[in-house]
Amino acid sequence: MNFKWWLWIGLLAQTVAGQSELKLNYRDHSKSVVSVYSGDQDFVSLKDLADLINAGIFDNPVKKKSVLYIPQHEIKVTAYNAFVVIDEKVIVQMPVTSLYIDGRIFVPVQFFVPMLNSILSAPITVNGLAIASANLTNVKAASKDSVETAGNKTPNKINLTRIDFEKKSNGLLIKLKTEKDFSAGELEIWKNKTWVYMTVSGGVYDHGLSESIRKAESFKLIKKSLIFQHKHSAQLSFQLTSDIPGQEITYDEKNKMILVSLRVSDPKLLEGTQAGVNLTKKQDQWKIDKIVLDAGHGGKDIGASGKGGTKEKDITLAVTLKVGKLIQEQLGIKVDYTRSTDKYITLKGRTQYANAQNAKIFVSIHCNSSTNRKGNGFETFFLSPSRNDEALAVARKENEVIHMEEEVHDYGDFTDEKFILAHIMQSVFVKESEELAGLVLKGIDTKVDIKNRGVAQAPFYVLMGASMPSILVETAFISNPTEEKLLKSDDFQNKMAQGIVDGIKKFVEYYEKGS
Repeated sequence: MNFKWWLWIGLLAQTVAGQSELKLNYRDHSKSVVSVYSGDQDFVSLKDLADLINAGIFDNPVKKKSVLYIPQHEIKVTAYNAFVVIDEKVIVQMPVTSLYIDGRIFVPVQFFVPMLNSILSAPITVNGLAIASANLTNVKAASKDSVETAGNKTPNKINLTRIDFEKKSNGLLIKLKTEKDFSAGELEIWKNKTWVYMTVSGGVYDHGLSESIRKAESFKLIKKSLIFQHKHSAQLSFQLTSDIPGQEITYDEKNKMILVSLRVSDPKLLEGTQAGVNLTKKQDQWKIDKIVLDAGHGGKDIGASGKGGTKEKDITLAVTLKVGKLIQEQLGIKVDYTRSTDKYITLKGRTQYANAQNAKIFVSIHCNSSTNRKGNGFETFFLSPSRNDEALAVARKENEVIHMEEEVHDYGDFTDEKFILAHIMQSVFVKESEELAGLVLKGIDTKVDIKNRGVAQAPFYVLMGASMPSILVETAFISNPTEEKLLKSDDFQNKMAQGIVDGIKKFVEYYEKGS
């Protein structure tokens, strides 16, 4: 029997134009999830599956990749890609590609769940039924390039940048700002039961819309609002609390804006809700109004030293104070410092201070060093398991200061992977931290004329425990005689500081636009 009919006769509950609810079971755990029906397949969020089986998960929103951590196993999935990598050894090809919806990877139930069941000690069932073995292709010999690029043909230039909601006398007007013109044939809107759907062919939405679309829920008319990124289109979905007499979609070429009108017969449906009040309060709570800057090392911890006798602790303090001054002058954001003088602070105490100050961003500033005096350039880091030995070496160097502390046992064993992962998985700001690191890197790159070493991820103790987006900046190599001279110069310090501030400014603008 065709699997489609077997699954949907036996499993499908209440379908609403491509969305339904499935009940997943694993051992004594049960979870009801929203599934998406697309291209003859039922897709569920990888995050929902991770929650069900109590697995760890790491998301890389920039590369649209996720890693599922199961005891003794690691499964890598890429958005819009049919290949799944298991334990860095086995590459499995599914007949269909995964999806990327509202910032999350969705996998096909028919093929991914049986594969997962082959690894788990007990099977996952869907609505109480087991799923037969999937038709998967083992492609161990596939090249790395084929895994990276297969199915990755999604347009990547963002052209949907902002969404606003305006109350009118006869309904709700939705205004979607665009960076390109859309024809009438590329815009579609329809209603099915309690849901209104609009599709923008060729649309690629800005990450901030995932949050700002929720402003629709501040009106009594809207119960839930979602935005999905498909391979060749973007889809906005609104669940209504009441039926409406009509809906229409047009394109305003003059203002580069998609206009959606949801007409109502009862004006009370346009009144505000308590959820809207709560959303506004939440947005105010996360408004970026305070930044904590951390000058690396200090006091008895001098950090690295240059051949000319320059101490890292002095350079980091000088640059940090310049960054703080520029933030206050140019961004008008309050700045606090973990240290503004030459004093010693534990690694743990730095993020504790940032948390106590209710900071919205944490930036730790350092100088790099290497036994190879030719090592050069700047780079930024965010907290995550390291992906290469070089990044891990930088983290180990910066983490060595814990041996100066009295309660070293508080940090656990650095070589204990479970300890590192446990701390990283607790952080809900990995994605934001990676974005901040990227923007700061770009800002610095436009100001200084030294090598750009890129963004890297590594387990820095100084970033662990931060309850906000947090990054570490390695300004230059103090061990390189040429860069040591640069680090000592007021001109280079000013340029470095301005680059960091430019990156922070972009981050603030990006997130406040999306809020």
